[in-house]
Amino acid sequence: MTTSFGREIRVLLLDPLSESALKVFQGKNYIIDEAFETLSESELVKKVAEYNIVCVRKERDYVYITDEVIRSAHRLWAIGVFSRFAKQVDVTAAQNMGIPVFNSPYQHQHSVAELIISFTVLLARQIGDRSREIHRGEWNKVSSNCYEVRGKVMGIVGYGHVGSQLGVSAEALGMKVIFYDDVTMMPIGNAVPKDSLNDLLKEADFVAINISAEKDNFHLIGKDQLALMKKGSYIINCSYHEAVDVDALAEALKSGHLGGAALDCLPNQPSAPTPNFVSPLQNCKNVILTPFIGDKTLESYERMGVEVASALARYLEDGTTIGAVNFPNIAAWPQRPNTRRIVNMHRNVRGVLKEIDYILSAYNVGKQVLDTKDGIGYLIAEVGTENVTAEIVTQLALLANTIRTRIL
Repeated sequence: MTTSFGREIRVLLLDPLSESALKVFQGKNYIIDEAFETLSESELVKKVAEYNIVCVRKERDYVYITDEVIRSAHRLWAIGVFSRFAKQVDVTAAQNMGIPVFNSPYQHQHSVAELIISFTVLLARQIGDRSREIHRGEWNKVSSNCYEVRGKVMGIVGYGHVGSQLGVSAEALGMKVIFYDDVTMMPIGNAVPKDSLNDLLKEADFVAINISAEKDNFHLIGKDQLALMKKGSYIINCSYHEAVDVDALAEALKSGHLGGAALDCLPNQPSAPTPNFVSPLQNCKNVILTPFIGDKTLESYERMGVEVASALARYLEDGTTIGAVNFPNIAAWPQRPNTRRIVNMHRNVRGVLKEIDYILSAYNVGKQVLDTKDGIGYLIAEVGTENVTAEIVTQLALLANTIRTRIL
């Protein structure tokens, strides 16, 4: 694919992407290059300079695409982050340069909900312990404190995207579903909302934590909350790694108050493989610990690939910014015949729209949409002529508060 002025669109992959993402780019005839080795900032500055789109996927505990890299990339139009978080990119620097950053915060939901359901059955049957015993050569066929999950109560803390899907799956297994959320949520199926977290903890056989990484959620489940849970009940956390006080949880497990726990996220969890990770939950009975893999499935990667690649392509084609973490989210309309589309990013200050409209007044503007976010304004204008030239870009660029302008 080429731009309005015949330039080919070049994409740089800094990490391997799913086949679904590559198919989207290939279907648009983008030129795709790879640079999977870890590059220094100076190496990235040189590498990124020739590309219109840059894509990353790996989760890093540091900013990989830095302010310096972004400010040096004068041909860069958009950045794609093919994961739930965009921590690898300095999104503020990208915003200041008029570069939207797209990610995929929700396509992992099915995978996480499935993992929680898996943990539920595994804990009820003490499968983790029995498996470890067999690996050690021990044959320990027991049924004591092993249960079916049918008829048990699933208590969901945080009834958002993952929590609500978990509720549907739990009901399919014959469980009763209750939930608590500090925001009023519409129940799905036969799920019953609870007035307080304490009410839920007292009633649930399984407590599934599905909350965001907010300061107010730090140690939401501590010693006092664990004491409220039913004797022999279970707790599962696949969300915020600091939501549960693991020291208090270890005590509740060792005392026999809780029947088991499964955690896919833990305090001080490393971002890279390590052979020396330590947790107070290690060696506790009927405890399953996994290294933050709730969203790590081929299906979730494929869905993320389609979502982010499609968002990037649509932004280049019609200016749509739905899914951008650092831009106003505008859904563009189909471009009409005999028109050209102008997209303008600018600092949202008093009088800037008047200056832009003065320049556009020389043309027949059929439709115009504006939205703002964090001090940046994003405008899409459809001009009723095919004779728009690069001159209008120059005029808009000369405005003191213009960040970037493109003609589609």
